[in-house]
Amino acid sequence: MAGSIAMYISMTSISGDLKNQIDQSISNSNVDVIIQQRGSSTPVSSRINEDLVIKVEKLKEAKSVSSIIVGSTQTKDIPYLYLFGTQSIRPNLPIVKWLGNGIIEGKLFNSGQNEIIIGNLAAKRLKKGVGDTIILGATRKFVISGIYWIGQGILDGGAIMNIDDSQSLLKREGYINLIIVETHNKNDIASFIKIINEAFPSLKATPASSIKNKIRAISMIDSVIAAISSVALLLSGVLILNTLLMAVSERTREIGIMMAIGWSRFMIIKLIITEALLVGFFGGILGFVIAYPILYLVKFLPAIGTGWVPTIPSINLLFISILLSSGIAVISSIYPALFATRLVPAVALRYE
Repeated sequence: MAGSIAMYISMTSISGDLKNQIDQSISNSNVDVIIQQRGSSTPVSSRINEDLVIKVEKLKEAKSVSSIIVGSTQTKDIPYLYLFGTQSIRPNLPIVKWLGNGIIEGKLFNSGQNEIIIGNLAAKRLKKGVGDTIILGATRKFVISGIYWIGQGILDGGAIMNIDDSQSLLKREGYINLIIVETHNKNDIASFIKIINEAFPSLKATPASSIKNKIRAISMIDSVIAAISSVALLLSGVLILNTLLMAVSERTREIGIMMAIGWSRFMIIKLIITEALLVGFFGGILGFVIAYPILYLVKFLPAIGTGWVPTIPSINLLFISILLSSGIAVISSIYPALFATRLVPAVALRYE
């Protein structure tokens, strides 16, 4: 039971923390609408022709429009370094202001200078500082102009460069992944979204506040978590049921004595269910504790990258884990408890 609960807590923590990071990033960057290619499952798979950005900028409802590149590249000590591209030459854009406010050392990169800023988590892992060089994609050399701290692990574990450099490095010349829009009227975002979706058939506009629920990859992660957790918890329930049946069989004489001295069938059922409830209760706590080292080890996997996962599961999950494990234990104990009540005291007393 504890192992199944630990698996559930670990996977739920990763998914939940990713959603929280997306929410915080959107909230802090003053973004109202996010536009990606219609039908794309993730921002990375989205491909938007740069000509469409100019057309979106001309809409009177748009206050500011930013082009974003999202991808991953490889460097010596981080096999999967999350890479983001934006426009530093337009400091009036909210997203650029947001990044600028996050600089804790050095300065924002300059366009055309092969400069890059890296997150504080990535800087620690790479052991790099301002003025050092970093090689990306095996051959491209960039100078670290600054180090930033945004407060979201997925960003602080990555790097940000000028959009032209990111397009060249990721081989996406002429295309971007996302269009980020700040509207004039924040109370009528729905109208702007309707205009985008009707005027540009190849694009899909989404309120920034609900983007986490629109990314298919996140929905897929949630579905996988639900499927794996359901199977693991079901197997745990079967294991508990089998264990309790064996326990009842081994305690046949004890149960017979209880019945002989006046214990009712209800009291026998209550005893077995209470024992199962205690097993489930402590199993939930143990599973939550085991999730700590699991999350700690997972964050070092090369495919995960820096800053992806939380190191501490939410305390709310402790209560969920206890309720879940206790509920499964109680349900699994019903049949063994009923089985125990069918014992005949005279026969049970002679059982060896």
